Amino acid sequence: MRLPALEHPDRYAGLYVVDFGDAAGVGYTAEEVAVLLESEAYRDVKVYRIHNASPDGTMELKGVPRERFLLETGLFFYSRDLSTTRREYADLQKLAGRIPLPCRARLFLGKLAGASPLGFVVGLAYPAEYDEDVSRWMLDNDVTAGEVADGGVGRLETVQRDSQIIESTQLQASAARQARSRQEVLASVGEPVQRKLTRSEASRAEPRTA
Repeated sequence: MRLPALEHPDRYAGLYVVDFGDAAGVGYTAEEVAVLLESEAYRDVKVYRIHNASPDGTMELKGVPRERFLLETGLFFYSRDLSTTRREYADLQKLAGRIPLPCRARLFLGKLAGASPLGFVVGLAYPAEYDEDVSRWMLDNDVTAGEVADGGVGRLETVQRDSQIIESTQLQASAARQARSRQEVLASVGEPVQRKLTRSEASRAEPRTA
């Protein structure tokens, strides 16, 4: 697989390389990769996450299975009273507005069915491939919420099934990680560099559009 020369390769860490067989594209988000994999024409492409990249162009790539991009997971914080849960929900919403998440996510506040003493939950649902990135965002921002916390793909399914959603909001990713529309992603296939990260901070860069 031959990769294109990048102006600032170190700023592409956390994005993806897609190998189309006869060419490769660098700079996809996980959501954009999912668009390709869900299409008939590109469902069998090979995908690699850029774990590390050096200024000299050296990249550490790790293959990611197709199924990973088609899953959603979540983090959940449980409390025993609604007022605490509302406060933690509002705090997370404000934090994400100030320091955007690395991906789009759905923040919700719910009441769990049953007689558990921890009957209220603040949940964050997001694409499974961003699990590592979201966990790092939580640690970097010293997020502490709930008396008990857990997460995972299976747990998201259970919480969504057994909760009465009281409030929810869609959180947007940072500018450089915002996914393009399906039309834009498919139209840009063949472009070796999907995002041109040239500014002083990669988080401020804009995706390329066809």
